[in-house]
Amino acid sequence: MEKKWIDEKSRVCLMLYARSLYITWGNREYWIWDCFKETTEENIEVAKVSHICWLDVRGKLSMSDLTPRAEYEVVYRVKLSKNAFGWELPVTLKLSLPNGTVRHRQVSLLEKPRGSIIELSVGHFIVEDDETGEVCFDLYEHGGHWKCGLIVHGAIIRSKN
Repeated sequence: MEKKWIDEKSRVCLMLYARSLYITWGNREYWIWDCFKETTEENIEVAKVSHICWLDVRGKLSMSDLTPRAEYEVVYRVKLSKNAFGWELPVTLKLSLPNGTVRHRQVSLLEKPRGSIIELSVGHFIVEDDETGEVCFDLYEHGGHWKCGLIVHGAIIRSKN
């Protein structure tokens, strides 16, 4: 599921909810899928880590779905439950562009607040005229130790002001 809107600069923006993302082992006992009311008019489905040792959440979007000559940023909307554990190693955020550019950054979740939605910035890019291909964005941590309590709401692709 996704939500699309036009911002104040007439640029297309998107929210890809958790079900629109590829989550490794997302349909097994390692993740709990739950619905909650995000606003007064919509329920959204989120994915919560029950217990995993391999975090891998991926999304992609066609560049043709976005506004040409606009700069965009990609962020993952997540929440750490109050009893989350196992996040001693940083998560990696990866942005892959159709021209072959790949950017990585790491973020520690240990210092992030518990119980409230946070945004993890994957990176930003500019959509060139008539650009084809896909922009891909990943959130992962493959340290091999058990962790729980991360709630994935989705990924936002929005114009960068």
